[in-house]
Amino acid sequence: MDSQSSETSVVSQEPSSCHEAVLRDHQYQVLRDIGCGGFGQVQLARHCPTGAEVAVKVLPKTVQNLPFLSEPDTMRSLKHPHVIQLFEVVETPQNIYMVMEHGGGGQLLDHVSEGGLQEKEARRLFRQTVSAMGYCHDRGIVHRDLKPENIVLDARGQVKLIDFGFSTTVQPGKKLHEFWGTLSHFAPAIILRQAYEGSPEDIWSLGLILYFMLTGRCPFTGPTAKKMLRQMVQGAYCLPHRVSVAAQILILQILTRDPRKRPTARQILQHPWLAQGEQPVPRVYGEALPRHPDPKILTVMFDMGYDLHKTCVSLAKRKFNAAMATYLILEHQKSQGAGVFQGTAAPPR
Repeated sequence: MDSQSSETSVVSQEPSSCHEAVLRDHQYQVLRDIGCGGFGQVQLARHCPTGAEVAVKVLPKTVQNLPFLSEPDTMRSLKHPHVIQLFEVVETPQNIYMVMEHGGGGQLLDHVSEGGLQEKEARRLFRQTVSAMGYCHDRGIVHRDLKPENIVLDARGQVKLIDFGFSTTVQPGKKLHEFWGTLSHFAPAIILRQAYEGSPEDIWSLGLILYFMLTGRCPFTGPTAKKMLRQMVQGAYCLPHRVSVAAQILILQILTRDPRKRPTARQILQHPWLAQGEQPVPRVYGEALPRHPDPKILTVMFDMGYDLHKTCVSLAKRKFNAAMATYLILEHQKSQGAGVFQGTAAPPR
């Protein structure tokens, strides 16, 4: 059985100049460092053909990182408006470079002020977060490190779920035995070193996130790690009176000690508190890759000098190479009304 916390892991890092040279060869200009996670650096770069800003996660191929180098494979299969989008994967003998959509609005952690958000705003952001997690669960993917730091906002204030380094694919009825994640967001089964299914533990983390959105703090805040863990196992926490009764009931349902009694993401979305003032969240989203490439995007790429046959082959074979990256970035710009498609996007939901 393995135990790993994203708060404590350390990686060796190559000089930024090495990364800049690799990315420059793939038409990216590194702008600055924007983060350093447990398993690699994150840099802000510009995709030169389109001018779009992207985030580049650098994963060193170290022995320590081997269990987590499957993150690009997970990201290849996901396309949801509230999951950060993968554009390209560049691999060298030393590193894997994941080029992704940049959520320029900052972390949820920084968006929530002391005392928490207004319930209307918390409801909007939480609905989007649950929608993203339900999409992953429907595809057998569990995140295993849901926390405010792994939720960012884009320029339009929309939620983007990030960092699938601890994620894995689960089969119905099969248990997981790796105890990874962040200590303060462990579910009781993880603390007790019990085999677990995965999705109920993500649901527990969603409850902690909702509590944080509404109060500005975590529900379990013991003076020591040992006492905090005891509170988490016992489910001992208090809800401020300013939180509405409907929201309190939802939190109580999610933070149920017995994982078999926790609601699914789809059941959470149907809760009366989340249903207030919003249209139902759609359950069907775009394919991870288009079956029929967009003619408008292909026209732009032709004008850029791309070979359209090779581009279509890259898309069909899921290569996540330079041509596919340009297509996906243009597709993203079109949905946002940015770049050459400025002013053409529909308003955010």
